[in-house]
Formats: sequence, C-alpha cells, structure tokens
Amino acid sequence: MKGKVLVLGGGPCGLSAAWELSKHGYNVTVLEKESKVGGLCITNEYNGYRFDLGGHRFISKNREMVEDVRTMMGSELLTSSRKSVILLKGKVFEYPLSAKDIFLKMDMWTNAKAFMSYLVAAFSRMFVRKREVSFEDWIVRRFGRTLYNLFFCPYTEKLWGISPGEISSDWASQRISLLNLKDVLFRLLKLKRGTPRTYAKGYYYPKKGIGQMFDIMGGEIENMGSRVVLNAEVVGVNINNNAITGVRYLKDGVEEMIDCDAVISTISLPDLINTFPAHLTADMEKHISSLKFRAVRFLNILVDMPDISDNTWMYVSEGKYIMTRIQEPKRRSPFSAPEGKTSIMLEIPCNEGDEVWSCPKVDLLERCLKDLKDLGLDIRDKVVDYFTTSVTHGYPVYTLDYVEHRQKLFQFLERYENIITCGRQGTFRYIFMDIAMEMGIAAAQHLMLDTMSKKDAIHHMRSENELIEVSSVTS
Repeated sequence: MKGKVLVLGGGPCGLSAAWELSKHGYNVTVLEKESKVGGLCITNEYNGYRFDLGGHRFISKNREMVEDVRTMMGSELLTSSRKSVILLKGKVFEYPLSAKDIFLKMDMWTNAKAFMSYLVAAFSRMFVRKREVSFEDWIVRRFGRTLYNLFFCPYTEKLWGISPGEISSDWASQRISLLNLKDVLFRLLKLKRGTPRTYAKGYYYPKKGIGQMFDIMGGEIENMGSRVVLNAEVVGVNINNNAITGVRYLKDGVEEMIDCDAVISTISLPDLINTFPAHLTADMEKHISSLKFRAVRFLNILVDMPDISDNTWMYVSEGKYIMTRIQEPKRRSPFSAPEGKTSIMLEIPCNEGDEVWSCPKVDLLERCLKDLKDLGLDIRDKVVDYFTTSVTHGYPVYTLDYVEHRQKLFQFLERYENIITCGRQGTFRYIFMDIAMEMGIAAAQHLMLDTMSKKDAIHHMRSENELIEVSSVTS
C-alpha cells in the first residue's frame, strides 16, 4: 500500500482528491466535520422533498472528469436546462442581463439615463486610466452608474453585508466579466460564438439532489479501501521537522489522532492555521481574523401546488427583500418533490449570530411569505411545512485587503513540506463546484508526483480561461 494521506473536509474538493488517490492505491482517510459528506453540496431530505444547500449544477469543460462522473452516476444523472431571471421593481429581467430586455422593460427615462451613463463609462475607459480597486469601481467603469445602482449595488450589499465600495474588484472580475453589454450585444447579433459558463443553459444534475453525487463518490472511496470519518472536527496537527506527522480530531467528544505522510486540506484556511501549534503571534492573529466568511440561512418551504414558476433561479435585487435568490428545486430534478407538489427555497445571507441567523423560524417564515407576496408569489395558503438550514462559511468575503491577509496565511503554510490547501474554503475563493472538484483531482495528482520541489509551492491550474490559484506545499 502507498503512503497515508489525510484529506481534511469531505466536500466536492476533498472527496474528489480522495477519489483520485484511492484509484491509485493510496491509503486515504477523509475527516469530515458534518454527519454527511458533500460540504456546501449536501442535499437534505424532508417528508419526501429534497433541498440542496443552495442551488448547484454539474457542468465542466473537463471532459475526462465529466465522463468519470457520468460513469459513476449511471442512470442517476439527469440532464436539465437552466432558466434564471432577475426580479426588480415588479418586472422580470433575463439573467444574464440582456441589453434588449432592459430596453424593452424599463421606462424611457431610465433607459436614457442608463444609455448615457454607459456611454460615459465606455469613453472614460478608453481615455482615462484609473485603478479599479473596489467592486463599485469595476462595475461602474463597465456598466455605468445607473445600471450599477439598479442591478448591482443593492444585491451585492445584501449578499455581502458591506458596501460594494469595500469589496475588492477581484469579485467582479472573477464573476461578472462575461456580462458586459458589448458582449451581450455581440451575441444578440450573432457576431460572437461560443458559450461561456455564465450563459450555459444545459447541465447535469443527480435525480436525488446534488448531494447524491457525493454520497455515491464517498461510497466508491470506501469501496476502494479508503475511509471516510464523519462527525470528525480537526483540532490540531502534530509537527516534526517541518512536516505534518499526524492530525488530531474530535469525534463524539473524544479526541483521536491519526498519523499521515501528507495532508490535503479543504477546510477553512483560517481554521486550518488555528490547528497549528505555536502560530499565535499577534501578526498572524490579525491576518486570521481579517479573512471573514458570509453565512447563509436557507428557508425551505413545502408547497401544495404542482409548480410555482418555470424558473430555476430568481435573483432578488432590491434591498428591502430579505432573500437574494429563490429556487424551485423541482426545476433541477422532478424527483425533488412528490408528484403534483413542489417546493421553494430562499437563500438569505447573514452573519453568524446576527438577527437573521438567530431569528426564530416561524418569524423568518412570516417575513419571507410577506416578501414573496410582494414579489408576486403568494403561497401562504399552500404551505404544507417548512424548515431551515444554515452554513457558516457560505461565501468568502472579498474585502479590499483580503489578498494580503490570504497570502500571509499561504506563506505560513510554506514552511511545512507535506500539505496542500485547495477548494473554496482552502484557498478563500468563491469557485464553482466543478472547479473545486478539479482542484481536488489536481492536488491528488500533485501528491503522486515523485519529483516535486518546494519551488512549486504555489501552482496554477487553468480552467474556464482563468487561472485558479492553489496554495500547495508538498515534499
């Protein structure tokens, strides 16, 4: 048997790493804090209804990975089509934004202001050099102030809980680079071909929710002789000569220890650093505390109706509404609700411990039903039951100085020779599920190389025409 590898975190990235290593005969143990695998891609089942933690889909340009997943899932993998819209001021707009749609649905005065501010922004970009520091800078320079105020500012502030002027422009360039109006116009006029991910309609989705994919993957990992340990919270690492020799974790209130030759970590980067001995200098504490995550609370409602809309996602831009997105799970898989019934899931950003996080579920339901009615979705008399779920590490918050703090934590890890950090939590990047899976596979392949040098401490993986940074330190 080959070397012992510990994978910290059983989400898409960690499981994909363990899956790849197990295929090649490695002795792998996955330590997962929760009672089931999947991380942010868990599916909860309740009285015959299924709800993901958020809305997920499987789509990737990595053909090999897609074929591996299709083989693994067999007939349990469906093909589906996405339709998303933006709800704003009593109107329904296409998502991604369409110039034609905006023009047809906005009043002439708003259209005139939007067009003029867009022209001003376009000419400003051509003739005025300006550093784009914040999300606000980036959007206004490409869309103009009017569209920024309408579509981007209220939604972004609600999602992150801070002003868009305090959010790094990295967030916009990473997530909204394909939504500029020029690109939309080219596509409307059929002058530009190809389908970037943001525009892609078709995708794969498991019959029983996205979590089914990782339940099956976890089973395959164990069938190949590796282990998945649930309810295992990592609390410490043992170090010898700048190498990790073991990891300590709590299970059922008892601390246990497992030795290892290498570690792949997909848990929160600050949480990982906190497991190392003798790290708590004042400087390190500053960097750890400066990397923050936005929590999310989900309100899952069972509805006695055949359907609510034909939309997969409905984005709610206005700040007066508590939710940012509305999903009807049945639109991803008809197996998400009993026949003749449907359900709705509301995504509500918050901070751990704040008013929304602590709100009694009955009060949260009442608030959301009022918001839904105002949005044209009056389901009060059709509610069968409801429940809430939540995650503490939903979104890494891209503050203006997050890169500096993240890099300091990466530099701390460089002194240890046998650890790789990857995934959304491990690299503090808001990435798609399939990119996280690719990161896990790349980390596993990285470990399998016999001639790895420390000069490769930061390596990059190309995906979707962008470079996703992976912090890795291996021997």
